Amino acid sequence: MEKRLKNLQAGLKKTYFNHLSFTAEHRKEIMKKIQIKNKEEEILLAALQLLHTRKTGFELTELLRARGFQKFENQEGFIYTFLHRLEQRNIIASEWDNNKVKYYHIDRKGKKLEKKLAAEGGRSKNIRELIDWVYVNE
Repeated sequence: MEKRLKNLQAGLKKTYFNHLSFTAEHRKEIMKKIQIKNKEEEILLAALQLLHTRKTGFELTELLRARGFQKFENQEGFIYTFLHRLEQRNIIASEWDNNKVKYYHIDRKGKKLEKKLAAEGGRSKNIRELIDWVYVNE
């Protein structure tokens, strides 16, 4: 199989892609975009796993950072828009305590989505399709 792929690659270089070249910077940007897409699904899975016990947005952010997700370093508001979107889709639920602190926790649909994501290793099509999948498969 590997030999066939090498032959295909060599053939494509001679015909279709003989004039195409990528700079190191272009390759770096492509890899960066691929990693970001994968990270979003991984962030979703990690967040759902962490929300089995109620947490504030700040607590969740700190725990996600501890797991190595750095998407929040310069975008502190990202977590709250992310949580709001999940809450609107009934994937997570929230409640306010007496001190006016909002706590989030996973809901039934979120558990279903978490199971699907975990089965796929945290890598799937995209978040919007995953969230839509929850509604289709209720």
